[in-house]
Amino acid sequence: MSKSEHDRAGIGRREMITGAVTYGMLAAAFGARPAPGFAANASAQGTTCLTILYAAGPGLHFDPDYYRDHHLVTIMKLYGSTISRFELRTVNAPPAPAGGGVRGPRPQTPPAGAAAPPHYAAAINIWIADLDAFNANNQKHGATLVADVPHFTNAMATIQYDKQHGQMGAARSAIKVGDTCLTILYPNSEGVRWDVEYYRTHHMPLIMRLYGPEAIKRFELRKGDTSQNGGKPPYIGSVNIYINEQKAFDAAGKAHGEELVKDVPHFSSVQPLAFPTTVYGIG
Repeated sequence: MSKSEHDRAGIGRREMITGAVTYGMLAAAFGARPAPGFAANASAQGTTCLTILYAAGPGLHFDPDYYRDHHLVTIMKLYGSTISRFELRTVNAPPAPAGGGVRGPRPQTPPAGAAAPPHYAAAINIWIADLDAFNANNQKHGATLVADVPHFTNAMATIQYDKQHGQMGAARSAIKVGDTCLTILYPNSEGVRWDVEYYRTHHMPLIMRLYGPEAIKRFELRKGDTSQNGGKPPYIGSVNIYINEQKAFDAAGKAHGEELVKDVPHFSSVQPLAFPTTVYGIG
């Protein structure tokens, strides 16, 4: 889409978001068996998805209404059937602690001298139906889209191509404007370990079994493929967890968070960035 690259200056103030509820989404017990009817679905494996993240921070702005009403509409008009689905999600402010000791995602100060994770204003996913035709449209229409960017943001974007590796729960088309999605990103770096097959066959089914359809509407798992310029993707893995009922989600996080977080090392060597988002526009 845009030719912009990751705006390092724009994410100088970053935050890591964790908490008991989020912990319940970040780990699974090795070898656990999913409940009947919740088998991991690999039918989407190989599907290409474009992930775009717009930074937030001092002096930066992002206009979701303009993006939804103009930029998204323009992209869908120009790219047509090469896109199977377009989803704009805005990043929510961290919620206040809930009753009974349950805490939602909250900022965490990184250790002294450590690089803090980025803070984003919006997360966008574009599921690509025809990659060759999509890339041809990039060449044809890229300049038009770049010219429109200043109308909705002064921040540059982090852009990467992902491959879908699994999905569970409702169909993608069941996700509607206003739905809440827990967006989870695993930063990429030299020597990072992130086992997508373990995640798909153990982690994701276990979470769906423990949380159930009352709490989780849909679960998507992707692995970073390349950055926009063909280099290493900024994030090695990403997860979208669409919440069906917040109270049920919070209760499951309280009940199972401690059990699950202990097993993060089975599939990942990196601390993820997790933040709640709201579906703001769909194409």
